[in-house]
Amino acid sequence: MKQILNNNVVSAIDTAGNERILTGRGLGFEARVGDIVSEDKVEKTFHLRDDKITSRFMVLLNELPVETIQLTDDIVRLAQQALDYKLSEGLYVSLSDHLHYAIERQKQGQEIHNPLEWEVRHFYQEEYTVALQALALIAARTGVVLPNAEACSIALHMVNAGMKSPDGQVTEITKLIYQIQNIVKYWYSMAIDEQSIGYQRFITHIKFFAQRVLRKTELNDDVDDLFNLVKKKHEKTVNCVNAIGDFIKKNYQYQMTDAEKLYLTVHIENMMQRQQHSI
Repeated sequence: MKQILNNNVVSAIDTAGNERILTGRGLGFEARVGDIVSEDKVEKTFHLRDDKITSRFMVLLNELPVETIQLTDDIVRLAQQALDYKLSEGLYVSLSDHLHYAIERQKQGQEIHNPLEWEVRHFYQEEYTVALQALALIAARTGVVLPNAEACSIALHMVNAGMKSPDGQVTEITKLIYQIQNIVKYWYSMAIDEQSIGYQRFITHIKFFAQRVLRKTELNDDVDDLFNLVKKKHEKTVNCVNAIGDFIKKNYQYQMTDAEKLYLTVHIENMMQRQQHSI
């Protein structure tokens, strides 16, 4: 053992020389630094590569019940299996802290609503599905049934871990996705089939576009010839994209490049054509 955090959490060095955080009932009880860890007592093993995240996580391990940490690990594993992108190690810190206080609030009858509930259910469907499974797991392990609003909060933690965005930026990204989608709806004066492949591809594109807008990172591919062709062929959609560009310039101080306009035009056009064919 390298360090004993409490009766249930220790850190140790494995045979490859890597530090690992181990949890298990009584794992650190009456143990001493330098002791060999009894493997039959180990319930969960954590190996975080980021030293800063490891330090923050070890602080939480001292503050939170070991059951919450183990529950967090199971939810992260569930997400890693279901989602097609890599999750930041910071999810262990943010999610374990969130789960602890969410469970405590529910026990005290303090229900908190998530103002982004509609947006999360529609824009992050895969994450929301995993989060609902997480609620079932939480209920089974703790006996506490959290409201659906908590599924939205858990989903946003996953989204944030996937985007590696600064704290709070996911909320702004989600807001911008909602605004762009509404401009498209208003422009075409019709509802959008949110279950269609075209819609899902459109949402995926504007998630990354929204990140670039907020980070002020331009996409500058050489698309002049192709964009000129698209402008002639899909005038209505290009005008819709120009309206989006004007909105973003005014509200986010970001000038859309022709490359951004081209790719957004293609996604909107594809989405609307698929929808019209299905009607």
